[in-house]
Amino acid sequence: MAQAPRASPTIAHRVLARRLQRVRVEQARLSPAQAALLVGTTHMTIRRIESAATSINIVQIEQLLQAYGVRGDALRTLLEQARQAAEPGWWHHRYRRVMSAAYQHWIALESDASAIRLWAPGHVPGLLQIPAYTAALHRALHPGAPAAHTDLAVELVHERQQRQRQRGARLWTVLSAAALHPVVGGPGVRRAQHQALEAGLAEPRTALQVLPLDTAPYPLLGAPPVRHLRVDADIPDHVVEHRPFATTITDDEDTVARWRQALDGTAAAATWPTTLTPHLPPEKTSPG
Repeated sequence: MAQAPRASPTIAHRVLARRLQRVRVEQARLSPAQAALLVGTTHMTIRRIESAATSINIVQIEQLLQAYGVRGDALRTLLEQARQAAEPGWWHHRYRRVMSAAYQHWIALESDASAIRLWAPGHVPGLLQIPAYTAALHRALHPGAPAAHTDLAVELVHERQQRQRQRGARLWTVLSAAALHPVVGGPGVRRAQHQALEAGLAEPRTALQVLPLDTAPYPLLGAPPVRHLRVDADIPDHVVEHRPFATTITDDEDTVARWRQALDGTAAAATWPTTLTPHLPPEKTSPG
């Protein structure tokens, strides 16, 4: 019988993995190979546990913690964290059929991010989309997808928006004015999307900048959509690059720093509009 796909690790799982590594290194002062010998496994298994690359096994984690000398309240606390981290992300059961593995990876980061920065060169990003815009964009990017999948994809984006607002995560978007031009879903949907963006300019913890079409060259010129995610103190910042048919996710410190610098430089070239009107395409009128 085929196994169900493993849930993409949540931030709670990643944090637990980092803490297990810290206990091994700082408290027990053991190498992965030494830790593996104590519990009868391999050093590669230890590395996979500490990188959240394997499902959580509570019995195995308890054995490791005891081998590391963790006792009493500290042991109970870490085991409770392990039990909570073993739960799949909110998206897993209902939405994973319309999500790629990369989508599940970065949504785990986004779902716990305290700050989200977006570069949107071609279209309005999901966290700012209205449902009709999301649906039309999904149909364009996934031709032939069943209507039920489109409905689920729209619901997923709406759920992401709700969760981002509920936890008070800061959202900072730099939008190329070119992203306001595609007629996604028809003129009426595009107009409604523009109105929603306009209404959101005054929302707290949401910042929207626009890069005018006549801007001089800037650091992210030619770059794909990018999201920079700040999560937990135990988790480094991540950058996600969204290219056609490929998504790259990295937490490499130097790479993230370069992207952050490019985001900062592009933001410095963008405006802080109080209205989107100067950046909107002209409305076409019917003859006669």
